[in-house]
Amino acid sequence: AQFLPDRREAFARIPHPGAWANAAALAREAAFELLPGRILPPPVRVPEGRTPDEHLRALALAELDRRYPGDPRARARLEEELGTIEALGLAGFFLAAREVAEFARRRGILAAGRGSAAGSLVAYLLGISRVDPLAHDLLFERFLHTGMRALPDIDIDLSSRRRDEVLAFVEGFFGGEGGDREAMTANYITYRLPLAVQDLGRALGLPPRLRNRLTRALGRDYRHLPPARAGEARPVFDEVLGEAPVKEVLLALLGRMERDHVRHLAPHVGGVVLSPGPLTDYAPVFRSSGGIRVLALNKDDLEALGLVKLDLLGLRMLSALERARDEVLRTEGVRLDLEALPQEEAVYRPLWEGDSIGVFQLESPAQQNMARRLRPRSLRDLAHQIALVRPGPIQSGTVRPYLRRRLGRERPRPVHPVIDRILAPTHGVLLFQEQLLRILHHGAGLAWEDAEAFRKRVAKAREEDDLAPLRERFLAGLAATLGLAGAPAERLWTMVAAFRGYGFTESHAWAFAQHAYASLWLRARYPAEFFAALLSERPGMWSPQTLRQAARRLGVRFLPVDVNRSGVFYRVERTEGGKAIRLPLTAVKGVGEEAARRAVLARLDGPFAGVEDFQARAGIPAGALVALARAGAFDALCPRREAVYRAGAAATTGGGALLSPVPEAPTLPDMPLGERFRWELETQGLSALPLHPLDFLRGRLEEVGASPLAALRPGPVRTAGLVAARQRPPTARGYAFYVLEDGPFRVQAVIPPTLWEARYRILRDASVLIVEGKYQGDGTLLAARVWALDEAPAVVTRRARAAADRPAS
Repeated sequence: AQFLPDRREAFARIPHPGAWANAAALAREAAFELLPGRILPPPVRVPEGRTPDEHLRALALAELDRRYPGDPRARARLEEELGTIEALGLAGFFLAAREVAEFARRRGILAAGRGSAAGSLVAYLLGISRVDPLAHDLLFERFLHTGMRALPDIDIDLSSRRRDEVLAFVEGFFGGEGGDREAMTANYITYRLPLAVQDLGRALGLPPRLRNRLTRALGRDYRHLPPARAGEARPVFDEVLGEAPVKEVLLALLGRMERDHVRHLAPHVGGVVLSPGPLTDYAPVFRSSGGIRVLALNKDDLEALGLVKLDLLGLRMLSALERARDEVLRTEGVRLDLEALPQEEAVYRPLWEGDSIGVFQLESPAQQNMARRLRPRSLRDLAHQIALVRPGPIQSGTVRPYLRRRLGRERPRPVHPVIDRILAPTHGVLLFQEQLLRILHHGAGLAWEDAEAFRKRVAKAREEDDLAPLRERFLAGLAATLGLAGAPAERLWTMVAAFRGYGFTESHAWAFAQHAYASLWLRARYPAEFFAALLSERPGMWSPQTLRQAARRLGVRFLPVDVNRSGVFYRVERTEGGKAIRLPLTAVKGVGEEAARRAVLARLDGPFAGVEDFQARAGIPAGALVALARAGAFDALCPRREAVYRAGAAATTGGGALLSPVPEAPTLPDMPLGERFRWELETQGLSALPLHPLDFLRGRLEEVGASPLAALRPGPVRTAGLVAARQRPPTARGYAFYVLEDGPFRVQAVIPPTLWEARYRILRDASVLIVEGKYQGDGTLLAARVWALDEAPAVVTRRARAAADRPAS
C-alpha cells in the first residue's frame, strides 16, 4: 500500500539516527531567499569615508541652505524625507539619479524629473526635478513612505535627440568593467488586432497587399482591440475580404487567441536596470535588433527582485525646446534659461482664443476648447488644465463643477474644514491622486501605505460590488477621525468613488506645466525659432502643413528648399522682410539626415552649379535627386521642369559620365502655380508658398454653398475643410471629433454616433470634408450631414432638386 508514514515510523526505517539531524542541518545551510526582500542598491560614487546616506545628506543640506536659507519648514521636510530614504535603503537610488541629471546639465541636455518623484524635496535639491514641492505643497508620501512594499519610480525626461548620449554615460558609469551591471528592462509585447491580423494572415496565406489593406482599414476605431474582440470589427473584415472563406477562419482564430499572450520581448522605452553585481545572476541578457542590451525581465519582475530601475525617457518636446533655445542664441545672441522664464500674462492670451498649436500638452482640440473656457493665467492653471482633460476627471464629472467654480459661477459646498483645505486649490473637486491620499490619511485615518492600497482598489474597481467594502471602511474612518457622517460624508464618498480610471499626480502635472509654459513663451516671443524647432523635432500631433499654417498665422514666412542654402534641419534666416524659416533638404521625402549631411559637407567646397554638379559631388540616390528637383531645390539654378529632366537624366547616366553625357533639356512649358504647389506637397508634406490646398478649390466649394471657416458665424452653416485630425476616443460614447483646416483657421466638427455609422467609409477615408450643421461660435461645429469633396456635385444636385420641388410662391 502506498501511504505517507508518520514521523515515528519514518525514523524507525532509517538505521542511522544521525541521518535526520544531518539532513536538517544541510537543508538549513543550503537554503537561500529566491526573492531578497530588500533593495539591491546600484554602484554609486561616494567620497571616501562616507556612506551613501551620509553623502546624500551632505548634498541635500548644502543645496537647502542655498535655496531655503533659514527656513525651518524646509529643514523639517528634508529631515523627514531623508529619514524615509534611509529606512528604505534608497540613498543609492537617489544618488544614481543625481549622476544622470548632473551629466545632462554639464552637457547642456534638457532633462527634468516628472511623476510622483517631482513631489520630493530631495529630488528637487539634487537637481533631479525642477518642481519646487514646497512652493506647490506637493505630497512626498505619494512617492515614498516607510510602509512601501514596491520600488518607487524616478522618471527623468530627456531631450530625445540626445538621449543616446545619456544612455552611453549610464552604461559607462554604472555598467562595470564588462558592462554587465546595466541594461534596459524588457517590454512584453502582446497582441493587438493589427499585429494579430498580420501574423495569422501570413500563416493562412493571405497576400501581403490584402493583409496591409485590412490592417489600414481597421483605422483608429478597431486597432486597439485585443484579438479576442475581432468580431466587433466585422464590418471592416466584410469590406476588405467580402465573402472569401478565409474571412470566417481568420475571425474564428482571432477569437481564440489568449488576451495577454506574449509575442516577443523588446527594450523598454526608458527603463534602465542598475545592479550591484552581474545582471546575469538574475536573468538572461540579450542584444535587441538595434544593439541594445536587454534584461529579460519586466518592471514587475524587477520590483520583486529589488533591482533598481531608472526611467530615462526621450521627450521630443524637450528636444524642440532645446533646439529653439539654440536657434535663439544663434539668431539673437541671447542664452535663454528655460527654467527661469518670466511669468507674463500676454504669453497666456493666445490660449484664451484656442490658439495653441505646438504648445506641449495643450494643442489637442479638447485642450484648445478647455483653454477657451478656463482662460489660464498661471502655471497652476496650466497644471490643472493638463490634469482635467484626462479620462478619469472627464468620466467622474469633475470638469463642469471645476469650471463653474473656477469662473466664479458657484461656490464649493463645504464638507469639513480638514477636507475643505485639501480640496481648496482645485475649487472643491477631487482632481489629483495626492488629494485622495490626503483625504484617506487625514480624513479617514488610514496609514499612508493603507491609503495607497485603498486608492489603487478604487482606481481598479469596475462594479459597484467592488466598491461596497471600500465605502463601508471609508465612512467608518470619517466618523472615527473627523466625526463626519450623514449627507456630507456620503457626498465625499461619491466624489472618491468616482475617482476611477487614470488620474494625474499633482507633481506630474506641475512638471508638465513647466514644459507647457516654456513652449508657450517661446511661441509668443520667438515664433520663427520655435516653429523651426517644432518642424525639425515633430513632438506633437499635427502635420508639417498644419504647423506651417499655424506659423503663418503668427506672421512667420517660409523659404523654399534650396541645395545651396538649406541644411539638415529647419533653420531661421534673416531677410529684408524679417525672420523666415528655411526648409531643409531632409524635408524632401527620401532624403535622410546622412544624405543631407553629405550635401552640406560637399557645399563647403563651393556652391553647386547645377543638377549634375550636385549629383557628382553629393552622391544623392537617384530617387532622392528627382524628389529634390520636384520639390524645387534647384529652382535658383534652372526652371523646375528642366531640373526634373536633368535629375532623371543624371540619375540614369551616373551624373554626366564621360561616355554618357546628359542630353540637353528640350523646351519645356512653365509650371502652373497649382502644379508646383501639388508637387511640393507630394514631396515635402508642406509648401513654402503662402497657400493652402483649399485655396485651389474655392470655386468648387462656392458651388456647393460651403462658407470658408474664417467666415463662420454661430448658427446653421455649411462649410468645408481639410481633415487635419481624426479622433474617436473610447470615453466619448461613440462621438467622433474631426479637426477641419482652411489655411490658418480650424474648427472641430463633432460627429454624432448615428452620422458616424451612416457615413463611416467617407469619414474614414476623406481628405476634404463638406459639413453641414450648427456652429457653436467657440470653434466647435455640431455636424448633421457630411460629404466627401468628390460627392460635392451631388450636394448641388440635391439642392437643385429641392428647389425644383418647392411650390411656387
